[in-house]
Amino acid sequence: MGFFEEEYVVVDLETTGLSPFNGDEIIEIGVTEIKGDRIHRNYSRLIKPKGFIPSVITEITNITNDMVEDALTLEDVLPNFRKYIGDRTIIAHNAKFDVTFLNYYLEQMDLDPIDNYICTMEMLKKNKEYKGKNKKLQTACDYYGILNENAHRADSDTLATAKLFMKIRTSI
Repeated sequence: MGFFEEEYVVVDLETTGLSPFNGDEIIEIGVTEIKGDRIHRNYSRLIKPKGFIPSVITEITNITNDMVEDALTLEDVLPNFRKYIGDRTIIAHNAKFDVTFLNYYLEQMDLDPIDNYICTMEMLKKNKEYKGKNKKLQTACDYYGILNENAHRADSDTLATAKLFMKIRTSI
């Protein structure tokens, strides 16, 4: 099966920090579906953490504690999210980060881990025309002329990652 025949789920997380092993939590999950050569459904869901969102995270994401006050908890969201993903391949920019968070919390809930994923950041490293540039999502979007209107929000980042994947999947 090639890159054009499959169905993918592009995933991006916003979190309270860099490591679930240090108690950092997921505060937003974004999803964009790719079916063949088309982008489908794009959405995100805020998640209420057990702790507070640090001000430095609010500065980056614009997600405030007030915004998540009435949101569902990860325990409410993650089982349905895992079922939704099913056996489809996940795509993420810096997938190791997102998959680490997801698998940490999936394990806490005795749910199947995510082990089938593609990383657009790793794809950029193999892309000859992109050599020498930094691999940040925004830099890649700028290079390929992809608008990411609301960077560091999960729905905007998944849409940008989906568009990036579709542009570079044939060049590696």
